[in-house]
Amino acid sequence: MKRRNHLGDWMLILVGFELAVLLYCLFFAREIIIEEALFLVLALFASLVLSNLLLTWTILISVGLGIVFLVAGVVYIPANQALLLLFSFPILVGILSKIRYYLFKEVAKVQNQEEEAEVAYRSLLESSGFQQEQKLQALLIHWSHEELFYQIHPREYNRTLNQIHYLIGHHLIQDERLYYVSDGNFLVLTNSQQRNLQEYYQLYLKNQLESLVFKGEDGNQAIQFQKGYLVVDATNRTKFHSYQEAISNLKRQLETDIIVEY
Repeated sequence: MKRRNHLGDWMLILVGFELAVLLYCLFFAREIIIEEALFLVLALFASLVLSNLLLTWTILISVGLGIVFLVAGVVYIPANQALLLLFSFPILVGILSKIRYYLFKEVAKVQNQEEEAEVAYRSLLESSGFQQEQKLQALLIHWSHEELFYQIHPREYNRTLNQIHYLIGHHLIQDERLYYVSDGNFLVLTNSQQRNLQEYYQLYLKNQLESLVFKGEDGNQAIQFQKGYLVVDATNRTKFHSYQEAISNLKRQLETDIIVEY
């Protein structure tokens, strides 16, 4: 499972898009090269100060206003220049919003550990040997609606993600391993039988996690969690021989773990 560098991909897309616009302006639309430069400055400013939700509205409004002013005849310029002005700014804002999204993911203290989790899962399966009494426990803890919280306030999202990771890790005992497997999912793996992970989560850990708050611009917001739990033993080892089968089963369980909205 090779981890893609999404940030690098979108940076290349940005450079390629701007070069294409610049070359087109130099050869076919010199009259609007200054406007395109202003679009770049405005898009950079918007991506720095606006939330993702406001950036989405910026794209929609810019297209709407562009249609009014450029297509409805308010401004008379050649059709090729009108189309370039109409679509270049919203496309640029969209690209920069993607760059910002992956930039915040890159600088987060909690990084994606999917590859490490897969290696650990295979290792625990192999080391267990799976005699009748031996079991592998997998507990998946999911921060509900985490993407919505990211859209609201990316920096606070990263801070809260770090708090969740620290709190779960603080409650682990020997032979229990914690991995962040993206999208607000925290995976605990162990072949130790010192305690039942599901019972410990329900009785102790869940309440402590839900005591954390997300400090948004409109005040503190409660956060909620869902869980999936799987025991792999001699009876189902063949079915869950791969990490992908196990994590897919855990994620399907999240869909049935209903949370109470308040």
